[in-house]
Amino acid sequence: MRFHGRDAKRRSGARLFGLWALAMLALATQAAAGQSDNPLTPAPPRAVHKITRETHAEAAPIPPEKIIASFATHEDEYIRANTMYGFKRSVHLEAYGPDGQKFSEIHMDSEVYLADNGKRYERHTKGNTDRYLDLKTASIDAEKAAQVPLFPLVSSQMHYYDLTYEGSQPLDELHTYIFQVKPKQLLPRLRLFSGLIYVDDQDLAIVQVYGKWVALGQDDDSSNPDTPFSLYEMYYENIDGRYWFPTYIRSEAYVHTKDGDDRVRLTVRMTDFQVAKPVAAPGEAGGGAGTSTPATAPANPQKPAAASRTKPPA
Repeated sequence: MRFHGRDAKRRSGARLFGLWALAMLALATQAAAGQSDNPLTPAPPRAVHKITRETHAEAAPIPPEKIIASFATHEDEYIRANTMYGFKRSVHLEAYGPDGQKFSEIHMDSEVYLADNGKRYERHTKGNTDRYLDLKTASIDAEKAAQVPLFPLVSSQMHYYDLTYEGSQPLDELHTYIFQVKPKQLLPRLRLFSGLIYVDDQDLAIVQVYGKWVALGQDDDSSNPDTPFSLYEMYYENIDGRYWFPTYIRSEAYVHTKDGDDRVRLTVRMTDFQVAKPVAAPGEAGGGAGTSTPATAPANPQKPAAASRTKPPA
């Protein structure tokens, strides 16, 4: 990775503007009922300091159309490159009662790797072997909760959207252009992104996403009908000095019970990205039959996918 000079300072930028995104999206998209006004509180383990400077709403220094074309082209490049990398993935689900006390959690660690048949597989390495988080009235599948489209704005999908330039945001030494993204119309069986994206002003690449994925006929309270989560915040990191990959996802939601609302929190981390020599596929000689399951590659940005300079919260 190339972390030096200005880049070294920029790594911490993305974690500082989550609070601003929450306030803006709540006004712009009327966040789903059942979520709090600030769905991602409390703060991540490291302190998050709100930036006091307001978003600058002046005209973009370069045509917005050029910014859009650039980040869409980069998304095409990054989604192809992502399929060639292996990485480690950690999924953490927690549940808190109305009294604020944690009463249930799931922590699953896995490794995503490339096999010699051209496919990616995921093997669980440690953590809770039960993938279901038990609540008082239901359970949540940790695997399904973690399935979020990682590259929602590749060039082939741009005709589905209206994008509006909202201004620029200084973030430490990082500076981003902010766009509001809305589907032109909802379509059946096609999950489309609705929310905010942040584009680095130097690489013209997406470095953070905040919003939901919606489809025609889908309950607006949930981006994924199999989980209670609606709004997701996704941070990107620069991998090998070339590619911006999503590496950190978080969301919070509330589940109503007769005793009050239980709060559930999702955290997904992807680390240790490496281009490695493919290994034998599961079920083949040396492939460790029965230890791995297929990992969904992000070839279609509208379907869930497993999965620098900007560094997400620690």
